[in-house]
Amino acid sequence: MNRPTARTAVRIAADSRPVLAFTVVLTLAVALASFALSFASLRDAALWGRVPEGLAFLVPVVIDASVLVYGLVALVLRARGRSSAWAWTLMFGFTVVSIGANAAHAYDVGPELRTIVGVVLVALAPLSVLTSTHALASLVVADVPAALPEPAPVPVAVDAAPEPAPAALKPAAPVATPAPEAPPAEPERSPVGAAPVARRPRLGRVRPIAQDALDLPGLAVGADA
Repeated sequence: MNRPTARTAVRIAADSRPVLAFTVVLTLAVALASFALSFASLRDAALWGRVPEGLAFLVPVVIDASVLVYGLVALVLRARGRSSAWAWTLMFGFTVVSIGANAAHAYDVGPELRTIVGVVLVALAPLSVLTSTHALASLVVADVPAALPEPAPVPVAVDAAPEPAPAALKPAAPVATPAPEAPPAEPERSPVGAAPVARRPRLGRVRPIAQDALDLPGLAVGADA
């Protein structure tokens, strides 16, 4: 019997290019719709801050566009390995202001709260210029390369000469102790009162006597007579 082959379930790869493209398009659509809805509320709220009606449309651009700018700056800084905390903070700050202004416009708050909301929206315009310029400079201007520290000298390993092994101690040879010398023998002494032994005179070599030595003066005269 032929066994039914198991079919692999077809699933959408979450990291595929079509999914990524669809997410980007959908995000842009949501952003445009949100901006369009927020635009009308922020434009009307800008009139609470005594902004001319012909320039009121710029307030939504400053508030909502700043949110997008700081979000993109934070992503770029994080990709470069730099601190992006300040960019995230500004993005959340402008988002909170936009939410509060939209809620105040929809709730139809009293005159005092309208004045406060209008003042906050107008005051954020120069702050947005300052922070946007800082964000642009941090992205465009290259950092000065830090001076590399001088490499520390690497110690050269010197092979130390192996210490000679201690020679095995040989047992010391026994030192011959010289025998004590016998004292010199004393000459034998003759007993007291004994006659001394006569020694024979030592005879020398007999030399012949010459004739001249025998010619005595007196004997020569008698001979001549």
